[in-house]
Amino acid sequence: MSKKILSPALVALLLTACSSDNDTTVAVNEPVAAEFTASIGAPTRAYDQTWEANDAIGIYGTSAAESFTNVKYTTDGSTSFTAATAEKIYFQDNNTVTFTAYYPWNDIATATTVSADTRLQANQKTFDFLWAQAQGSKASRNVAFTFDHKMAKVVLTVKSGSDVTYQEVKDAILSLDGFLPAGSFDVTTGVATADANTAASAYIFAGNTTANNNAPITLDDVAETVTYSLILFPQTFSAKLPFTATLTGLQSFSTAIDFTAANADAGDATAANEWVAGRQYNISVTLNKTSITVDGCTINQWQQTNGGNFDAQ
Repeated sequence: MSKKILSPALVALLLTACSSDNDTTVAVNEPVAAEFTASIGAPTRAYDQTWEANDAIGIYGTSAAESFTNVKYTTDGSTSFTAATAEKIYFQDNNTVTFTAYYPWNDIATATTVSADTRLQANQKTFDFLWAQAQGSKASRNVAFTFDHKMAKVVLTVKSGSDVTYQEVKDAILSLDGFLPAGSFDVTTGVATADANTAASAYIFAGNTTANNNAPITLDDVAETVTYSLILFPQTFSAKLPFTATLTGLQSFSTAIDFTAANADAGDATAANEWVAGRQYNISVTLNKTSITVDGCTINQWQQTNGGNFDAQ
């Protein structure tokens, strides 16, 4: 064989359990189509729990001699993904090939990074970065990806306290400060990095006059809570993060949130005040007419751990 590897692209990608074709006898000089399966290591995607129509994944491959780049696969919303180009990926010989996959696919020809601004939380599925790597060969052409979350997720559940109504909770303007909102994701290494050159400033994620800056919400009319989900770049902080709520009538209250205890509870030997890739930080916030109470911070992995209590006047 003159070619060590493959030629990109039309491939069915099944996200359910894989049925093996490894026992099929193949002629020595016959190319064999690669078959891909994929699952997500954590219980759900960061953005939501199901694939949506036109969700796209990019796949890279390398062997000792050759490589191919950023082959696009899309889905109709089912568990099957199909490559968007006209060719299938074939193993041309018996060499082992290392495959890298990432989500969501981006049209990058020569670059290996995707930039994002997390203040655009209404578009968070565009920076809900997942990444996986696996190997395959002609003798073992079923390549099973297990995707890992590469961003951090902060989920704030806000409820009413003393002299605050559920309607005021729903109407509250909420902001988080002290973090870097922009950054990039390296699709070949799976590393998401906050951009230190962007200024950390107060970001209004609820009640923002710019619609795309508002985080997705979940209303629980029985418990009378509002839950906001934010996807953010992993990063370390030098101080607690200010959290501010402005109620109807422009009455504002602030507190500060530290993530050190939560990361220690997650098992970090040298826990820091930071957002760790792949972790979901769950924070319960009570709004009172005189203060904000942060009732601890837990993690799920996503992974579960207990945080601490924070009060502010």
